Amino acid sequence: MRRQRAVITVFFSLLSVVFLGASFAVIEAVRVAGARAACANASSLGLWSVFSEYDNVLLEDYGLFAVGGGGGEESGPEECLRPKLERYIRENENVTADMSGKLPGILMDPWKISATQLSISRYALLTDRSGEYYYQQAVEYMRKTAWANAMGKLEAIYSDSQGIRQAESEYEAERKSSGEEMKTFGEDIQNAKKELGTDTGGTSSGDTGSGSIVILAEGEDAEKLKKAQEEGEKKNPLEKIRSLQKRDILELVLGKKKVSEKTLDRNSLYSKRRSKQGGLALDAKRGGRADDLLFCEYLLDHFRNCSDRFDSSVLSYQVEYLIAGKYSDQANLKKIAKRLLFLREGMNYAFLVTDPSCNAQISALAMTVLGWTGKPLLIEAFKHALLLAWAYGESLFDVRILFQGGRVPLKKSEASWNVPIDRLIDLEQDLKRADNVAAGGTTGLNYEDFLRLLINMTGKTKLKKRSLDLIEQNIRTQEGKATFCVDDCVVGMTIRADWEIPAIFGKVPAALLGTSAPAFHTKTEGGFAY
Repeated sequence: MRRQRAVITVFFSLLSVVFLGASFAVIEAVRVAGARAACANASSLGLWSVFSEYDNVLLEDYGLFAVGGGGGEESGPEECLRPKLERYIRENENVTADMSGKLPGILMDPWKISATQLSISRYALLTDRSGEYYYQQAVEYMRKTAWANAMGKLEAIYSDSQGIRQAESEYEAERKSSGEEMKTFGEDIQNAKKELGTDTGGTSSGDTGSGSIVILAEGEDAEKLKKAQEEGEKKNPLEKIRSLQKRDILELVLGKKKVSEKTLDRNSLYSKRRSKQGGLALDAKRGGRADDLLFCEYLLDHFRNCSDRFDSSVLSYQVEYLIAGKYSDQANLKKIAKRLLFLREGMNYAFLVTDPSCNAQISALAMTVLGWTGKPLLIEAFKHALLLAWAYGESLFDVRILFQGGRVPLKKSEASWNVPIDRLIDLEQDLKRADNVAAGGTTGLNYEDFLRLLINMTGKTKLKKRSLDLIEQNIRTQEGKATFCVDDCVVGMTIRADWEIPAIFGKVPAALLGTSAPAFHTKTEGGFAY
């Protein structure tokens, strides 16, 4: 048999080197593509892992999602969250390799990716844009609860608050007008007296020197005129009402109830310090009248008020703080009492103006008190002052009923009116009757219902800041939360990572070519927001 030279075998051997190098290059390209996807997955898993550590207290107590991003007022969110992000991404770099170590020969890590640089690009805080992201979450929470079914009721409350604003505006205008008229009221009375007689400063021969008025009229007419003056002075309630208006309102409406003496440290409040700011803009799809109503309902649902008998180391009257913004329970309650009084004055004044029976009683009393002057303009001004005084007296009675746990109709009728005009002069004593009225059961709105009206009449920006104050202060009272800050709460974040993918299969063609295999580099970006 004749021998053949192995020319073809050498040719195919050389050709196989080319095929082998090309095959490993293709495999390496596929592996790098998979490694890039693994880098993106590791970034996402690290980001999601960070946001899985949401603050449980914030969620359970207030229905808000946020990651605690700091250790107090000194450190910022980035310093706190970046180490966490790096730890989670490192854990997700070589998951398969970790399993391979436990099961040798069974699994291997084909990617061998590693992050060379990690950074937090931007983040959004719960308090950013004056608490807008907090507002968004609060409204979303309310839309997913039963309150979403009560929008008709809330719209009615909004309509009532608009009517109250109008009534208050009209009442305030009338009060100013009456105030201008009453500036010269005393002088007008004295002038009327002088026209009919002389006072203690006169030099008439009829001056007795005892301070009494000497009537120029004679006989029976003089006696009647003097008696009319004395009777009018006895029945004039204006001085008594003015005296009550100067008194401490809490003393008048609370009776024997005690007022909490808790206070807030102004310097520790979020709204009074320079808060931290994030640079990430998130969508704000909630807003408008309906959402504002839901936000107010959220506040009433998550904070307590005076009628709850709530004991807290922060403030006991927290809804009152949202409306009044004072730093003590007593100051907040006093301001609420004044707001309720003014609110009721506007509504009660609106009733008195339109009720014929009440106007007739006012006219009768005005004639009794000043009819002896014979001055229609003076009597008319006095009627106006009486109308305001009567509205004030009824309103003070209403506010006391509310603080004693009773109910008051938003719009009064003759049947629901409590203070007769002849009781104005003894109003301070008559107020005690309000306690019995409240205990006997009444119809209308209770104290919390009126707080609902007041909170809907308060600016949204103020409500956001003040409620964030209370959230921060309330959470700080819990164990391990002494350094909690609402402006450390991260609700969204974007990150950037640089990755290195070492060559594995690419080492073969590199070796065949006599070169070193270069590592591959890639960048990933990602973001997350609640």
